[in-house]
Amino acid sequence: MANNKIIALEEKIAHIQHMLDDLNMVVFRQGETIENLNNHIKELKEKLEILKSPQSGQEVINDDKPPHY
Repeated sequence: MANNKIIALEEKIAHIQHMLDDLNMVVFRQGETIENLNNHIKELKEKLEILKSPQSGQEVINDDKPPHY
């Protein structure tokens, strides 16, 4: 009887360890995704600053509202 309880506990522990490994992998992948998104946002901000600067030689973005506002 006690042996069955030990086996059941070992099975539960193994299941919990497997779930923990899966969750760790999910968190790791989310961290990679967040890092990639942050890098992409940083690149876009840099490009936007370049486009806003008058020295860029490109058309300056006009932030003024149209007259009908």
